[in-house]
Amino acid sequence: PHHHVTPGGYLTLAIDPVRNYLTVYEYLVNNHWIIWDYETGFVHLTGIWKASSSLKADIVKLLESTPKQYQPYIKRIRGGFLKIQGTWLPFNLCRVLARRFCYYIRYELIPIFG
Repeated sequence: PHHHVTPGGYLTLAIDPVRNYLTVYEYLVNNHWIIWDYETGFVHLTGIWKASSSLKADIVKLLESTPKQYQPYIKRIRGGFLKIQGTWLPFNLCRVLARRFCYYIRYELIPIFG
């Protein structure tokens, strides 16, 4: 599939209190934004989850099943720009979790995960 990946930027303090913005690459999959911050490496799990057509309630179970040592790295953005609200994870953790639910959109995620 061909994706139109574009750069963008958003103001928020939720990911990194030192930086008050996200510097991202983003593209649409199934009318949902796949977004990753190329400065911090954090990936917007919520967008991937929605693009995969997974049930909203199950994302809580997925995150609860994440080993305790990774819990401090899970960031949540509430409020502000709707597009970036939700759960953000470090790249490697997001890639591991995406393998559990993204089979049907796996080719759509090549721009981000390879």
